[in-house]
Amino acid sequence: MAKSKYFLAFGLLVIGCGFASAQTFGFASTGGGIYCNYIQLSYSGGGLWGGFDNFSVCGGAPYSTISGFSASVSKKSGNAVYGDGVIYGDSIYAASSGEPQDQWTVFTKLKCNKLGKDGHYTGDFGWIGVAAFSGVFGGTSYGYLTCTIPSKTDGDAIMRGPTMGRIKRPKR
Repeated sequence: MAKSKYFLAFGLLVIGCGFASAQTFGFASTGGGIYCNYIQLSYSGGGLWGGFDNFSVCGGAPYSTISGFSASVSKKSGNAVYGDGVIYGDSIYAASSGEPQDQWTVFTKLKCNKLGKDGHYTGDFGWIGVAAFSGVFGGTSYGYLTCTIPSKTDGDAIMRGPTMGRIKRPKR
């Protein structure tokens, strides 16, 4: 009996810590429409992050794996997105294409953009993704970070696909 109480208390402690450090963000385009995927990040301590890219609303597999680390990107870098956040690798391309060498890497801030009175997001962009296929640069995508999570009932508010777009593998 004492053993059961110990495991129950330990399980509640682990679950409690996991929920306390979890964050969920949606993605909005530069034009304001919401993409169909969203991320669920969990802070593991020591600057390390894990989680899922949930694209169940996109009509595909339910999620891909995320792992990354805390980072700061300087405004001087010339990137569309800069500041403090997380850089993570996302297995979304490999999961959807079946090609393990396909890579989607994202830098995201950890604070949502606000929605202005005119219906457009305000402030600096909140995320940028970089694609590569078989070691060849494939392009970027970026936009605003939103606290709105897409659902199948959002209709026109959702864009046609996930943040990483359609897979366009370079010719070999």
